[in-house]
Amino acid sequence: MSPLVVISFGGIIGSAILFAIAFIRHERISRKLIRENIKDLALLVLLRFMLGEIIFTYGLVKTSAIKVIFFTKIEPYFVLILGWFLLKEKIKSKDLVLLTIHLFGALLLSTGGFILIPHEGDMLIILAMFCFASSYIFGKRVSHNLGPTLGNAIPMGIANLILFPFAIFSSSSNIFSYSIKGWEYLLIYVVLFNVIALTLWFYSLKMVKGWIVSALRYIGPVLGAPVAYMLFGQTLNPAQIMGALIIITTSFLIAKEHFSAPKKVVKGIVIAEDA
Repeated sequence: MSPLVVISFGGIIGSAILFAIAFIRHERISRKLIRENIKDLALLVLLRFMLGEIIFTYGLVKTSAIKVIFFTKIEPYFVLILGWFLLKEKIKSKDLVLLTIHLFGALLLSTGGFILIPHEGDMLIILAMFCFASSYIFGKRVSHNLGPTLGNAIPMGIANLILFPFAIFSSSSNIFSYSIKGWEYLLIYVVLFNVIALTLWFYSLKMVKGWIVSALRYIGPVLGAPVAYMLFGQTLNPAQIMGALIIITTSFLIAKEHFSAPKKVVKGIVIAEDA
């Protein structure tokens, strides 16, 4: 499947599933809330669901999976820097040290100790991470005001309806020639990423600082290692095992950073004061 087909069709299907879930849970869309959050929703549509997704998907085509795993780990640095620049949030030296050790663990886990040289696809992945990091500020506000399910469904649906004509035009000759297996993989991707993972991302932003949410995504490859072994017989070398241990340890310390932060209550939700 072409990248635009994956993004657009996947987003529309994911948005439809999320709206169905919201309907079952009796969540309703308020026009007043939409108007009040129109700017944040528009920026989410642009930065995360259009620019970020398009650049990231094209980057995937032009680089290897190992490099993608590593270069996506740059995102929390962008989140920290943007928080400092746009929100005047303080960057603590201990957070940078912890994040750097965390990144080193991700490097070992991703590469097995080999050196990575960035190429065109890698630079696209890094640019996509900047777009994704830029959306954290707006995602937090949308999640607070609209809830994680509708906060995910609305911008995802809008963005991919905009992209839909371009997806059809770019694949008009073979749009119906994709294999059943390809559509099955797309549906699995939609459920796991667009529906479950992104909704949990919106939910976590209600309570946790953006850079912590981003950094804790590092643990994904660690959790994926047993699946890779069971399904494909892939194993980790000693350097990768060391990287996994570093990630697990620093993830615990990063989570501890959140739980040790002073808390306040906003609209009945307990969050860190500097979240």
